Amino acid sequence: MYEIKRDELTRKNVFAGDFPIAKEVGEVAEGETVRQYAPVIKTAGGFKEATAAGLDELYGIAADDSTDGGVVCMLTGEFFADGLTLPEGVTAEALKPAFRKLGIFLK
Repeated sequence: MYEIKRDELTRKNVFAGDFPIAKEVGEVAEGETVRQYAPVIKTAGGFKEATAAGLDELYGIAADDSTDGGVVCMLTGEFFADGLTLPEGVTAEALKPAFRKLGIFLK
């Protein structure tokens, strides 16, 4: 007759402290998609996910998945490294020193 469904929600906590978070909204580069909590770089064409070769150009962390060509990026704050969405070839250890220069701290 009626079936009761059970769902489970597993929260992903990425915020690690009270350091103020500055945000910026911008366009995503044409042909690119940005995933939630991925490190991003800002190019003349817009935001895109960072690559292992482009860590010196880091700009922030995507607050959400890109939708309708736009994305919100967090430019400062404290975050858990294991909560980030890392692009292929990018490690949290490689991100730490580059992010420190921006006021982003990984724990």
